[in-house]
Amino acid sequence: MTEPDLPERPARKWLVIGASAALVVGALALVLWTTAPEPPVRVVYEVTGTAPRVTVTYSTFQGDQTRREELTDLPWRLELLATGEPEHGVLTVTIGPGGGAVACEVRVADVERRSATAKGPHTSALCGF
Repeated sequence: MTEPDLPERPARKWLVIGASAALVVGALALVLWTTAPEPPVRVVYEVTGTAPRVTVTYSTFQGDQTRREELTDLPWRLELLATGEPEHGVLTVTIGPGGGAVACEVRVADVERRSATAKGPHTSALCGF
């Protein structure tokens, strides 16, 4: 028999089509899985103490931005959502001229990452991670 006279093999044809489809579906699943956005992670900042006036500076997790707030009432708590687990961030608490004491704590995904204390006028507690 010459090549044009060979009978067609439908079973092999469907095997090739099925294998090709499986490869395409697998590649698509891989692309979608690796490009899916990371789930948000909750970051909690907390400041407690007796200082009548403090300044807090903290990471917002929106690029490299930080925000600064003047506080006259403690305790203070802030919850933020970060895209994926942040590798680093900062919470700095600076006591005003009236003195007092402060404590700060940073929690990421319900795990304490850093805590610190400070006492006296113009001192700072740094809760960087």
